[in-house]
Amino acid sequence: MSAVRHFLVNVFCAFIPNKPLRKKMRVMLNSDVNGCVRFIKHDLNRKKIDRVNFFVGYQARSLIVAVNNEYVYKFPLRRNDADKLAVREKRIVDALSKISPIRVPGVELLKWNEKIVRKYEHISGVTLSQMKSDDVINHIDVLAPKIAKFIYDIACVDPKEIRDLKPSASARPGYCLGWYQGDIADNFIIDPETFDVVAFIDWEDARFCDFSWIFTAEKRSPRRELMMAVGTEYDKLYNKNNCKK
Repeated sequence: MSAVRHFLVNVFCAFIPNKPLRKKMRVMLNSDVNGCVRFIKHDLNRKKIDRVNFFVGYQARSLIVAVNNEYVYKFPLRRNDADKLAVREKRIVDALSKISPIRVPGVELLKWNEKIVRKYEHISGVTLSQMKSDDVINHIDVLAPKIAKFIYDIACVDPKEIRDLKPSASARPGYCLGWYQGDIADNFIIDPETFDVVAFIDWEDARFCDFSWIFTAEKRSPRRELMMAVGTEYDKLYNKNNCKK
């Protein structure tokens, strides 16, 4: 029955010309959406949810459900290591949220159908990728220093709680070397009225690494101009403090 369902879903979705919408519909039609909503109602102890929005996570490896602008639930899809990633993200968030100069929503781990569902507090705002190009360019002087400070502060710490997650126990923070989360365009939350950086979300892929490439890798304007400015601000911080606070 599952194979027949997948076949019918693929046939239906083939007629949707918009690629993002086609991807979203394929994931939702192949997922237990009603079961997800029932689980959320039970968790919140509510019979009715007024507003529910569905999103598809990176590489379609999760179904994300935003509820009443209060909470966000991430339901795992198609990954055998989803539980491991969830536990890893919580450990990283618990360790680095205490250091971050901007808000990092906590992660609550819940059990559903023998899988771990992640629950976050909803953060209002837009991502950098959702901002208009002119707004990014016109507010680089506001955005770049705050993003650079976040990258610098996170990279300069070596919390003992997550040292076992580093590629080497002897690895120490340095210039463009340390804890880093790579998806800047989609994970910084910006207040669209003040253009303040209000939060950073989704730490699943955070790692201790060389991140020197991020300041020059972006080829699209205005992200290119923004990241060049972030690199300049990062250099100022590192040259002044050298990871010594």
